[in-house]
Amino acid sequence: MTPVQTNRTDALEPVLVHGYEEERLLRERTLHTTVTQLDEFIGGFRSSSVTLLDSDCGYSSNLLHLMCVRAVSEFDEEVVWIDGGNAVDPYAISSLCKRLRLNKREVLSSVNVSRAFTAYQLVSLINEKLEEQVSRCSPAMVIVSSLTDQFLDKDMKWMESYQLLRRCADDISRVTKDHETITLVSDHTPGYVQPNQRMSAVLYERFDRIVQMRERRGGVMLRLPAEGRSMFFSPAPWNQTTLDEYRGDDHGKDGAYIPLGP
Repeated sequence: MTPVQTNRTDALEPVLVHGYEEERLLRERTLHTTVTQLDEFIGGFRSSSVTLLDSDCGYSSNLLHLMCVRAVSEFDEEVVWIDGGNAVDPYAISSLCKRLRLNKREVLSSVNVSRAFTAYQLVSLINEKLEEQVSRCSPAMVIVSSLTDQFLDKDMKWMESYQLLRRCADDISRVTKDHETITLVSDHTPGYVQPNQRMSAVLYERFDRIVQMRERRGGVMLRLPAEGRSMFFSPAPWNQTTLDEYRGDDHGKDGAYIPLGP
């Protein structure tokens, strides 16, 4: 088997800590996007909770990059990113840092990326390495992107894929609660592979919150299926400045709103 490639974006290296929800959380906190419409609808992402982004559009990748930068800047802690679909884009992180007036080198050095190119590499990263990294680096956030991509390999039997994916999902949930991380998972890479409903069902059963994102003409339809709520959201293009960015705060500084393109 090809060895797992673990690398760090501009100094990216492995990472990963945190106590059970049966007791009071040691680090109970919520991370917001700073995008007003999204925060009003989603309400932020909580520690000790796994949120699944079930998306058929590229905006889910934009949101993962935004939350990665927000976690580093808000909590001054690291982020562990396990990438199953070659989704991590250091240029997107750098662009976000520029808009937020953050030091991109400091942020990039706090993002620990491990990439998997086969299902077995992904299983190894999640089942064998994730808790070790979290315990060592105590990140604010864990991101797992394109979790189901590698399990859709036509050479893998369905039962094997199902068992391995279920084990990965269980381990992600356990580590999240044990170490009180804010965890985001994306289902698959939009446009790269077709979603598999049976695999999605495995994740729906095991993760705490589901955010569905469906591409529509002129924007994205967001839905929280467990809560029966939906909202149409029209992201601004990357190169377009919005008035929300200049709403300011008590010190007269610019607001942190970051418009993202779909």
